[in-house]
Amino acid sequence: MSSFEQHLLKQHSFETPAEFRAAFDALLDIAQRQVRVYDQNLSLLDIDQLPRHNRLRAFCVAGSGHRIELLLDEIHHVARDCPRLMQLVRDFGHVIKIRQADPNMPRPDQAFALADRHAALVRADKSVLHGTLHLDDAHAAILLHQEFERMWQRAQASVSATTLGL
Repeated sequence: MSSFEQHLLKQHSFETPAEFRAAFDALLDIAQRQVRVYDQNLSLLDIDQLPRHNRLRAFCVAGSGHRIELLLDEIHHVARDCPRLMQLVRDFGHVIKIRQADPNMPRPDQAFALADRHAALVRADKSVLHGTLHLDDAHAAILLHQEFERMWQRAQASVSATTLGL
């Protein structure tokens, strides 16, 4: 098999909602220690559906040192419409963190998810589904990790799993 053919096996395009979610699930399945997601609001991912919730929960309980970091442009959808995800935040606050990207800082048009430092799921535009899953592209993953880290450090509010009231 040529190196080009090997590259094609490690890179998968997606166009439909089902393909996008399957690509994200594949990314979750190969993650060993860290999952990072930058997105508009996670609505296209159907993050609260039971199969995806089960994958996230399995990652949370799999071992110490695991991290899930979700960086969103808008956090209201998650707080309002994702009760399973919020339950994970309540149960595994030491593993899963959700922050809102700083609206005063430039943010990329693309959305992406990262597994460790070797795999990336990239959508060129946050408002559309189509994109590419790179299963073994350390160079692209590291560049996106650097971008994510820059935004994460400047991120504002964290989503709290606890509702406070009088």
